[in-house]
Amino acid sequence: MATSDNKKLTEIDPDLVDKNPVNPRLIFREAEMNQLLDSIREVGIQVPLSVFSSGTRYVLLDGERRWRCAKKLNLQKIPVLMQPEPSPLENLLTMFNIHNVRSDWDLMPMALKLRDVQEMVSAGGQATTAKALSGLTGVPAPTVRRALELLELPQHYQDELLAEAEKPRDQQRITADVFVEVNKSRRVIERYQPEVFDEITETQFVDSMVDKYRSGVVNNVVRFRDVSKIARAELAGGDSRDAAPALVRLVEDKTYTIEDAYQASVESAYVVRDLETRVSGLTERLTDVDRRRTIPEELRKSLTELRRVIGEVLGTG
Repeated sequence: MATSDNKKLTEIDPDLVDKNPVNPRLIFREAEMNQLLDSIREVGIQVPLSVFSSGTRYVLLDGERRWRCAKKLNLQKIPVLMQPEPSPLENLLTMFNIHNVRSDWDLMPMALKLRDVQEMVSAGGQATTAKALSGLTGVPAPTVRRALELLELPQHYQDELLAEAEKPRDQQRITADVFVEVNKSRRVIERYQPEVFDEITETQFVDSMVDKYRSGVVNNVVRFRDVSKIARAELAGGDSRDAAPALVRLVEDKTYTIEDAYQASVESAYVVRDLETRVSGLTERLTDVDRRRTIPEELRKSLTELRRVIGEVLGTG
């Protein structure tokens, strides 16, 4: 049975098929594979695999999970869609575009394959920015940027992320999001509190934050955003002289939490800034009140209570 663009639907022995060495999908979790295995055992392979011919054998473009299941089930034939052999870059980009529309990938495996795309594209004299890579691979530019950041991590962290990705998501102790958030806060410190890195190294900062997350001293990746808020103390009207020591202690003291550092340095400044914004908005709304109309009793009570509290704060009550 022939299809358009010289593609041909046929059946072949799965033992004649090789996996694609550039498949960006490096992780095949056992639980997910077992679900697919049960489905194929019951109803067979419903969606043909995509392959191209390589000598006397075939190479996968799409369908490695189905192929692995077919091998486990000792299937004699599998349905495949024969496609023209792509160039190395076309091969990699095809794999990206096929898999990208299906499900979220683990970020570290994606990063490793994006590096291969970068190298191939660069060798051809093309741009390798996140935007350019996004256009080639179909991966959103913010995701590309996050993935490429991981390539700057020490090798032992990259290895750890790959090992963690093998586990079910609810069992992963360290995820790529931890490093993405830690690196964001590191860059903010570098910009607004560079003196911090005169006392500690950037590597010490990253190691300390990861260790605190791993040990539970930091219990949520979102907490690292408060580190950035500490570094930007002056923008909130705080004193940078309080921020730098708090950030250094955060690295050096294993039990010192981000909440501790935040409260000791900039919390009051952010509270004041938030109050100023809210008061400004409330003042504007009150100015718009039509004084010719009777103020509802509930609103009158609320405003009276607000006046009392303001008087206490100002010392005029």
